[in-house]
Amino acid sequence: MRIAIAAALLALAACQPAAETPKEPTAEEMGQDDPSVPFEPAAVGPAKTYEAYSKTAMSFTPGVLTLTPTPQASPNLPEGAVFAFGNGIILKTTLMPGGAEQGDPTKQPDWKSLFIDTTGAPIDVSKIMMYSVEGETVPAGTPNGGFCDKTSFLATYTVVSPGAEDFTIAAFNGDEWPPKDETALCGTFTYGHVH
Repeated sequence: MRIAIAAALLALAACQPAAETPKEPTAEEMGQDDPSVPFEPAAVGPAKTYEAYSKTAMSFTPGVLTLTPTPQASPNLPEGAVFAFGNGIILKTTLMPGGAEQGDPTKQPDWKSLFIDTTGAPIDVSKIMMYSVEGETVPAGTPNGGFCDKTSFLATYTVVSPGAEDFTIAAFNGDEWPPKDETALCGTFTYGHVH
């Protein structure tokens, strides 16, 4: 009887479909790019030059600012920009899309007090470009030692009017965004586009 039961169990097991081995998901299924396809960053626009305009800009960064867009460093990072100032300060940055509206709104800076639209229009927070500073070069002996003791974030706002383009930078220090408090603001600096 035991032999008959064992034989019946073996026959039943043989009729069952074999258990499938779980298949490893592909890179694409995991939301990653196909590693065999070479990464080609999107083209970026040309460099723009601006002349220091506000008293703070003339004091901290006299001369010309050259803003050079940089392509994506990898498929998972946005593009960036290099801010090169006439006195030798260089800030290498990565764009933070939506950064001006990120996090707790009560911790966001008061953008309307930091930026001024010379055309009289209200400040459009969605047009503020945020950058995280990945590298900062401040030559020895630079007046005021740069924007901050260590510049961590830049917020920029551009106002275009007939015959003019104002570009304002708000510089912040600290290791988190939005900042813990208003002491993270180092200052605002305005430049005019050089045609």
